[in-house]
Amino acid sequence: MDWLSPASLAGRTVLTLLTGLLVFHLGSVWLLERNVEGALEEAREVHTADHAAAAVRVLGALPVEVRETAARGLSSPGFAVAWASAPPPDLRDGGAALASLRARLERQLQDPAGLRLGRVPAAGDVQHVRGGIGLADGSWVTFDVPMAELAYVPSHASLASLSAMALGIILTSVLVVGWINNPLRRLARAADQFGAGGSPVPLPEDGPREVRHAARAFNAMQARIHRLVADRTQALAAVSHDLRTPIQRLRLRAGFLEDTEAQGAIDADLDEMEGMVASTLAYLRGEAESEAPRQADLATILRTLCDDAADRGDAVTYAGPDRTPLPLRPLAMKRAFANLIDNAVKYGGGARVTLSDVSGDATVWIEDSGPGIPEDELEAVFEPFHRLEASRNRGTGGSGLGLTIARQVIAAHGGTISLANRRGGGLTVKVWLPRTGPGASGTEAKAEAGPGT
Repeated sequence: MDWLSPASLAGRTVLTLLTGLLVFHLGSVWLLERNVEGALEEAREVHTADHAAAAVRVLGALPVEVRETAARGLSSPGFAVAWASAPPPDLRDGGAALASLRARLERQLQDPAGLRLGRVPAAGDVQHVRGGIGLADGSWVTFDVPMAELAYVPSHASLASLSAMALGIILTSVLVVGWINNPLRRLARAADQFGAGGSPVPLPEDGPREVRHAARAFNAMQARIHRLVADRTQALAAVSHDLRTPIQRLRLRAGFLEDTEAQGAIDADLDEMEGMVASTLAYLRGEAESEAPRQADLATILRTLCDDAADRGDAVTYAGPDRTPLPLRPLAMKRAFANLIDNAVKYGGGARVTLSDVSGDATVWIEDSGPGIPEDELEAVFEPFHRLEASRNRGTGGSGLGLTIARQVIAAHGGTISLANRRGGGLTVKVWLPRTGPGASGTEAKAEAGPGT
């Protein structure tokens, strides 16, 4: 479910939908609560005004001696009525909060002899509205009503509705966004496979109009690139084949020279020409593509290369496990590591090769004690024909394709390669290869630091 992470288009789409709809739902619940609170407040004022006006009319029509008893009869748990000869004492004016209730009472009583309203504290958090209305004979009818504050607290029903809606949005969004993004994921996978040096991967040209158009354009692009690479490789192969004949003729003629020194120089030049042609063809042809991957032992490949270099008199050592089986293209991988070890010997005077096998993935460090590489050139040296040494002398600079071919081969195996200058001097080349083998997507190396860095 990596495609649902916040970094993916699908994850961001689901998150946007969920956030927007949740905000909308919370706003709807808040407006509903506010409207309900307003409606309850208005109904409570109407109820209070009606009861108070009715009590004034009833008590005003009764004889004085029965008014107190009648007031008790008009009382209820939510509305206390009393009759008194004087207005209620210490009554603070309710101000704007009770203006609406005051207006209702004035409209219903039509010019009352006296009207006082105010809020008084009571037990707990509930406040009471207390009022006094004057009668024609100078006595007063008082009333006391609890006015509970209606705070905004979502009910269990609102929370349940919110949770159910969020779950529904998530499930629906996952299904719909996954369906919409499936063509994009297919396109990304095909681009990864084709970019890793594989053959064209035709995409099905179905789905919405824009997706069909993108699939057609991608398929046409793959075909053009593949045809271009094939034509270029075929042309260079033909040139290489044609070059071999004059090179062999020159070599044969050089053999008849009596000047041994001149003969050696010509042979060296011819060897350089053959080597440059072979390296260029290996890079352009992409030899890793023609070799089928199989289970091979990386440790054996590295030990063989180190032993061959040591037999030539080079200071090359190997440290690591005796066996590290991985799915590899053995010949291509051997060529890649041969280039890396040759560079370390040529520029650093030797190579220390270390292999680490962790959970099936392999990390290889190749260290030397040479001058290193300027920091701003650590990435540029992987470019084709890029050389730090300006001359084209193979004894000092090579063809400029060794690191390029090594990266090409390692990337085709789903691995990564990086260069770093060592603190004590020299260069460290780090190669990480996954257990999944060729065709895997390159991921970040598991080991961030190697020996001697």
